[in-house]
Amino acid sequence: MMLDAIVGRLNDQVPALSNRAKPVADLVEMIRSNRLPQNATATVSPAGLKGGKAEAGTGVFTQPLHRGYSVLLIAPSQSKTGAKALEEVDPLITSVASALAGWAPEAGPGVFQVDRGRLLSITGGRLLYELVFSINTELRVTP
Repeated sequence: MMLDAIVGRLNDQVPALSNRAKPVADLVEMIRSNRLPQNATATVSPAGLKGGKAEAGTGVFTQPLHRGYSVLLIAPSQSKTGAKALEEVDPLITSVASALAGWAPEAGPGVFQVDRGRLLSITGGRLLYELVFSINTELRVTP
């Protein structure tokens, strides 16, 4: 599964996470228990799907798919201002982007690219920053 591959890649390639990249289900439990992690953590979730122009041929249907994945970074920050907090977390953002951009978990038509990043929140000594990546894949159906 793509989520597991992304989590594995982040745990292998981003030392600052210290094997704390997890699938989205772990984030749900953290929020439910009101316990955000004390150390830098990443959670990975699907972030959407967009289909390209479909083609139908004799016995086969193909359609390019643009799949998005979100990496939510949760990092400690004692800063009260966004600029200082972002400066503190920038090396982690760069490491995560470098680990995924240009990489593909399996042979296929595309590799991951960075789509966007945005600051979501600075609260309770934690900074939440979302990076969104996408990869081109293909849907192939033989009826």
